[in-house]
Amino acid sequence: MNSNSICEIHNKSLKFICFDCNVLTCSICSTKHFGHSCEHIFNIKSKINNNNKTDPITDESEVNNNHNNNNNSVREILKDVQTGIQSTFDSLKLKVKEYEKLKKTEHEISSEFKELHEFLVVEEHKLKKPIIDSKEQTEQQIEKQVKIMKSLNSINNHFTNHQSDSQSSSSSSSQPIAASADTVERYQISTIIESISQSSNHNEFISNNSNTLFHFDTDSSKKVNNDDLSLLNVLLEHNKTIKMNNCDDNQPSKSQQYQLIVDNDQINKIKNQFQSSFKLKSNQSHIIQPKQSYIFSTDKNNKISIINITDRNNIHFEQQIKMEMKSSFAVFNSIVKVKDFIYIFGGANFGYSKFIKYSINTKTLVINEMKGVDHCQFLSACYDGQDHIYLLDGVNKFITEIYRYEINNSAFEKYSTMVATSHQILTFIFKDYIYTVSGGTKKILMFDIRKKTAVELQLRIPGNNVLAACTDGGGNIFMVSELGLQRINIETHEIKLFDNSIIGSHSYHDLVYHQSNDGQSFIYSIQGKRGNLMFSLENKKWESILQDDQCVRTDCATLFFQQ
Repeated sequence: MNSNSICEIHNKSLKFICFDCNVLTCSICSTKHFGHSCEHIFNIKSKINNNNKTDPITDESEVNNNHNNNNNSVREILKDVQTGIQSTFDSLKLKVKEYEKLKKTEHEISSEFKELHEFLVVEEHKLKKPIIDSKEQTEQQIEKQVKIMKSLNSINNHFTNHQSDSQSSSSSSSQPIAASADTVERYQISTIIESISQSSNHNEFISNNSNTLFHFDTDSSKKVNNDDLSLLNVLLEHNKTIKMNNCDDNQPSKSQQYQLIVDNDQINKIKNQFQSSFKLKSNQSHIIQPKQSYIFSTDKNNKISIINITDRNNIHFEQQIKMEMKSSFAVFNSIVKVKDFIYIFGGANFGYSKFIKYSINTKTLVINEMKGVDHCQFLSACYDGQDHIYLLDGVNKFITEIYRYEINNSAFEKYSTMVATSHQILTFIFKDYIYTVSGGTKKILMFDIRKKTAVELQLRIPGNNVLAACTDGGGNIFMVSELGLQRINIETHEIKLFDNSIIGSHSYHDLVYHQSNDGQSFIYSIQGKRGNLMFSLENKKWESILQDDQCVRTDCATLFFQQ
């Protein structure tokens, strides 16, 4: 902003404003702003005085020098000033209301948490009350016994001094530990307890406190007469101490002891319920809450378990659902997620022709027949991301049957065939091809969905027997064999061994790949009572999780999903 009224270049009055350049100009300088939104002060004043009616300016020479006829900027600025003020104030009122609503919501959150905090504080104090009472009682007993020890030490000093004047009146060792400075803190019960705890015997304890607790005992023993009367007086004083402290002997009394028992499973459930009890909803009805990460897992007893893995330090079972099946529905590679539903096809038993559709939102399931699918065993499934799920049936067959399930009309059809693959450890779709990993033949086959042709990748899977596998969706296969955990890239054919430790599995099962919110990648091996493990690809280390899981989850379905 120019605070001077005279142009420093032309020594003329500044009577023009250029709204485009946001500068004040004189009549000569204004010619350099041709085509800009410029206005003369007289026109501005005239529009103000005449309620925005345009009058010609009086200085014609300056008008001729101003080649800009665009008055839109000043019109916008001066257009109904009072209306503009009111409109701006109305906008401010709305913003203040928004602010007050935010402040109110913030206060509501604080109030709710304050109430919970006060409840927890009360529960904490209720739990700690008997401990505090026992501590106070024990402190009183310690103080009484310290007084008795002081009295006994005083007698000991008199006996020692009476027997030999050359001996030290203190009962401490010949080379006592340096005494501490005499401060108020040295007489506090917490300091005395710490000193007792750190002293290996009574001599060391007396020496460490010879300048504080036992100062008068030591000092008086040097001055007292060693006659019989003084000794009697000391005994008399000791007897008085015993009576005052209500202690007949020096045997420590038994104090009440407590043991804290924590139900971690229940606490984890409460934490999870607590997190789900508070949600912040915006005026667009959008819940501002990070997605929760879960593992969907079945077991040999036809039970579905929902495992919350959102917090790696608090992995826990969140829900369990019993499936009403006549026989064991053991499956491990025929599970896919389609939008808000999880599908599981077939089973371990030959001829089992049912499939399950589980709703993630309602947490309910329905069981349907696989009409159009021949007797099968250990199907392998993959989803194309659109309308179809592909099923591979190759166990105990000369060829591998490929079925296609139409999601919209829930219909099965025979789609194609490919060479025999025995049982599939993993089947997935990547760049319009179905890839299937055969555990028995140790082959990876690539099936062209459009051309319905299959080729074998020119690579051999290391190890004798692949037990579990998963994919990261980016062309990498992670698999576990007797060699350990390894990664195979289906495009570059690169093989990398991550870990050569044996994770204790001798049965087929699923692996689950998950990339957490902080960018770290993990492999989950869920086998129930045989061991549940989490492997960090960054740290290259297995970690045991869900140690209390007593279910048998080998040969069972496992899948990752978020909600």
